[in-house]
Amino acid sequence: MTSFNFRSVQLLELSDSDSPSIDVQEGHLVLTAERGGEQIRITAPLKNVLPQVKATTVSKPRRFPISIPGGEKRAGELNGMAKLTDSEVKEMRLLLSDKNFVKSFKSKQALYEELAKTYKVHFATVRSIAGNFSWKHIKV
Repeated sequence: MTSFNFRSVQLLELSDSDSPSIDVQEGHLVLTAERGGEQIRITAPLKNVLPQVKATTVSKPRRFPISIPGGEKRAGELNGMAKLTDSEVKEMRLLLSDKNFVKSFKSKQALYEELAKTYKVHFATVRSIAGNFSWKHIKV
């Protein structure tokens, strides 16, 4: 036997022969069963019911996919998060390799900050490019 507790009915015991079924209709829980030719129907309001969420679709692909189908990582400007292009990094490396240009700054920090302002990136990005920690695939 299966027992169902509702506020309006203290205890209702149903067996499989009663053919009980439970459904949700218009914010109410509806229990129906048939016993001895009589139909039993009990409704109880469901409070604080969240609306059903329909399946959503994403209209545009991920901005920064982790890898391309071949399993290779997207490096450089192929990365969706890249702020620099390959040609800008080449240009930056050429400037960093020019000794006269580098000497015109009082420190490396000042040089990195100036290049960062020019290319609209963080100075740590410029430092990583100068130290060949990032954008390693770009050779000058």
